Amino acid sequence: MEETISKERTESTPEVNTQALELCQAQLQEWREKYLRVQADFDNFTRRIEKERTSWMRVVQATMLKDILAIVDDVERAFTTNTAIELTTEVQQWLAGFELIGKSLQKFLLAQGVEEISQMSTFDPHLHEALMQVASADHISGSIVEVFQKGYLFKDEVLRPAKVSVAQ
Repeated sequence: MEETISKERTESTPEVNTQALELCQAQLQEWREKYLRVQADFDNFTRRIEKERTSWMRVVQATMLKDILAIVDDVERAFTTNTAIELTTEVQQWLAGFELIGKSLQKFLLAQGVEEISQMSTFDPHLHEALMQVASADHISGSIVEVFQKGYLFKDEVLRPAKVSVAQ
């Protein structure tokens, strides 16, 4: 067997070696291009998956935060009732506890990136939902007359639009 190998070595010519080298270099270049394509595809896949994961997390957060907003509305509604009645000390303590709960909910929402929509002068269809139009001598057309339900932003996107009435 050693004789066969040595014969093949002695029978190779510079032209055969050059052709073999060129073939190897061409194959190397082909594999290099395939590797780069696969690496680029993998990088794109990784970025797309990360973007989708972030989007899913944001949707889940927004859904949960919307549900919490209903609780915040209920707590705020409890304090908008007529407070002109005389309250006992026990009831005042209960109300103070509920106020603390309301403040804790507001702090939690703020920590999560939820902010109340502050622009409440002129109607913006991206921020507000018009429930009705009313004739008003005190307001110009297109301005907000009354806010029925507060609106909120979540990381600079509308989580829940403010429900308002608009002047005609």
